[in-house]
Amino acid sequence: MAQPILFHVGYHKTATTWMQRLLFTPEHGYRQIAGHGDVFSHIVQPHGLQFDPDGMRALISDRLSTVAESEVPVISSEILSGHPFQGGHESDVYAERLARIAPDARILISIRSQLRILPSVYMQYLLRGGTMPWEQFFEGTDEPGYFGFTPQHFEYDHLVAQYQSLFGAGNVHVLTQERLQKDMDGAARAVADFAGNGGFAALSAASRRVDAASYPEYGAPVLRRINHVQSSTLNPAPLLNLGTTPKGLYKIAGYVLKRPFLAKLLAGRKPVSDHVRRRFAGRFHDSNLRLARLATHPLDLEGYD
Repeated sequence: MAQPILFHVGYHKTATTWMQRLLFTPEHGYRQIAGHGDVFSHIVQPHGLQFDPDGMRALISDRLSTVAESEVPVISSEILSGHPFQGGHESDVYAERLARIAPDARILISIRSQLRILPSVYMQYLLRGGTMPWEQFFEGTDEPGYFGFTPQHFEYDHLVAQYQSLFGAGNVHVLTQERLQKDMDGAARAVADFAGNGGFAALSAASRRVDAASYPEYGAPVLRRINHVQSSTLNPAPLLNLGTTPKGLYKIAGYVLKRPFLAKLLAGRKPVSDHVRRRFAGRFHDSNLRLARLATHPLDLEGYD
């Protein structure tokens, strides 16, 4: 009989793409049984008055037939943690839906120091065609009925507590990106042990690399302005349309910005990070203390504000 399903719910920008492409693979004892499209169609997209867990249950039941007894079935999709451009609203609802779909599942939540993750979220916002300067983006919106960025989304303890209440504290594991960076093998082993993955021996040589690195922060002013003249998910109807972000001029500029001569010249310029430190220093201190108390396993939050 296969192990319980491992749901990896994000957060965004916490090495999720690396895990999906290079960790959760058959050679490491995992088998992914659903992707972002499946998660969106069956869990995230359905209106609350129409959500039915049976659709995802049926998909899981069908896909489990492809999982060997020695493999752990995995569903990894950071959209389950909520959309960071819109304050992560409904992340609690998605957790409740997962509990209705697979109440015996194990939950992996990956996090990252807030002062490091927020600049990456803004760079992802640009990749999707955003046009707001970082100062405006991080202020969110107070317009009634509309959502924007909110720092509350990155108070990790609330979502961890929600999953612990639904699945049991022992069935929720928190992984920091910082541990992955410091000790990739140890972090991968901890995830395997939590998931009951007896088939995991060691990370393959091919998996020991950075995957899907973002464009550098010093390019943010250029990339943002390009988004004014390209169509995109966040800006579908620009006054002047010279292409589609993240392709076209955006991709060309990103390629140039990553060239060694510019990287060497501008490496010290991190305007988004500088703003985040000024704006949010100390903002997440209490939340991180609560998170440390919630953890049922060693959790190194060194460097967390």
